[in-house]
Amino acid sequence: MAVAAETADLKTTRPSVYLDQWVWIRLASAAIGEPREPSDLDVLDAVRQASQAGILFPLSVTHYHETARITHPRQRADLARTMASISHCRTLCSGRILLRHQLLEAMHLSFGRPTFRPAPPQPLGIGLGWALAGTRLLPQLRGPSGPIDPASRPWAADFLRKAGQFTEYQLLAGPQDADVPELRRRGYRPEEVEKVSQSRVDWERFYAELLAGDPISRAELRVRVQAREIIHEHHELLRDLCAEYHLDLLRATGVDPARPTASRRRMVAFADRIPSVRIAVDVKVELFRNAARKWNLNTVHDIDAVSLAVPYCHAVVPDREIADLMGRSKAGPRNGTHVLRGLRDLPDVLADLTAQIEAPDGDPDGEDWVRDGEEFCMALADLGPPGLAHGTAAKQPR
Repeated sequence: MAVAAETADLKTTRPSVYLDQWVWIRLASAAIGEPREPSDLDVLDAVRQASQAGILFPLSVTHYHETARITHPRQRADLARTMASISHCRTLCSGRILLRHQLLEAMHLSFGRPTFRPAPPQPLGIGLGWALAGTRLLPQLRGPSGPIDPASRPWAADFLRKAGQFTEYQLLAGPQDADVPELRRRGYRPEEVEKVSQSRVDWERFYAELLAGDPISRAELRVRVQAREIIHEHHELLRDLCAEYHLDLLRATGVDPARPTASRRRMVAFADRIPSVRIAVDVKVELFRNAARKWNLNTVHDIDAVSLAVPYCHAVVPDREIADLMGRSKAGPRNGTHVLRGLRDLPDVLADLTAQIEAPDGDPDGEDWVRDGEEFCMALADLGPPGLAHGTAAKQPR
């Protein structure tokens, strides 16, 4: 029996704004004195002021993937410097963790199991480890005899803070060409991540080819795309949750072999209660309806990014095409999110969000970040005493 309750508010506590990679590239160009448009300098100034006022500009796994694909180390460094100085390397939590909560919420509302309202995870944290696995990468001091207690060294707290920030910047900027051979000797294989992403592109291309030879109605297309999204992207997670809470999904939705479509309405309603899934499905439906549209890696990454960012952030500036497609499904209003089609309105939106911050209350993540973007790398390059090692390893994405 379904539980009568409204959908949980997933928004971050402090106002947050998600910027697509193209926006960060424009801001980075403006930061080095080469704006693509004269107005980009004003946008950069507005973003910097908003960040200083307390607006959060989280990154996602997609930013790390797309920055890593830039072949020129200097361009990556310039981009990473701008991103780090504004975002402070805050990141949206691992998609698997956020989707776990969204699925539990949908199960609770649709089937009454779990019987309790699931507690939401912390959507924002610091660094690549948080984006990959919901775990922050923390440096630790080590000497010849092993770990060193930071409390025993007067300089340790400030040193570790700077070391951690510098490490997160380096993870964002990626390795120098000269470092790649040694990293490969240690297991560095970025092409393996590309293979996983490419397999997802191939999955969408395959279905586009099927549709070209067997067109169907928009309503039927949406149901099929929804089923594909659940099965291909979230089947293992849903299966594990059903087992954990002893939920027989077929029985809960009233599946009857004699009437194959009997449970369709319940399954559609259940999937539509998963905000990130609904956003991805609606965007993909519009893309599949355009037979001339070719699927590529950027499209898959863009959908990944917006499907997570829109439910949690107060404003999102995506790729213009994705913004148009989300506009057709009313994803922005449905999630209480400003979805902007470009940079023109961003300064006004930032001003409105800044006005919602009643009073500065320090860094919400407890991170005293070095604020000067231009001197960011230089200030952290001198790390002081040796002996730095990571104490936490990030779980690799599937």
